Amino acid sequence: MEPKDFLKTVYLGDRACKRLLIDGWNGRIELQVDVISRVRDPSGHWNFYTDEDINDGLIVFSNVSSIKLSPPGPVPNDYINSFEVHPLDEKCDAEGCKQLYVFQLSVSSVDPQGNSREVCIDIVAEDVHLEDPQHPGVVIP
Repeated sequence: MEPKDFLKTVYLGDRACKRLLIDGWNGRIELQVDVISRVRDPSGHWNFYTDEDINDGLIVFSNVSSIKLSPPGPVPNDYINSFEVHPLDEKCDAEGCKQLYVFQLSVSSVDPQGNSREVCIDIVAEDVHLEDPQHPGVVIP
């Protein structure tokens, strides 16, 4: 499934980023969310559907080329404000061509005094999927 279509099935409203793990050797980034819900209604609305909720779920980006956090400094640790994906140019090498995407997230960062700042995360990767930490490595379509 194309990343743009896939992300339409993921609900992150009022959900928070718990962890951001960068695995440089494997070109993989994991964003752990307190709860990930799925959107299954043909209308495209969540409608409080919780049958497929993933507690402490992972949004996994694979074949990652780059990551940028802006501004530098604050750690994303609160609400996920938005999540978008946009296609980039294809990446071609001796093995062929692959489509790249930029995944753009806005996540709040709250310091110990309760001050909140927005952190923009841009991840350039080939793909995205979900995983349940209770079943590591199992891709959830």
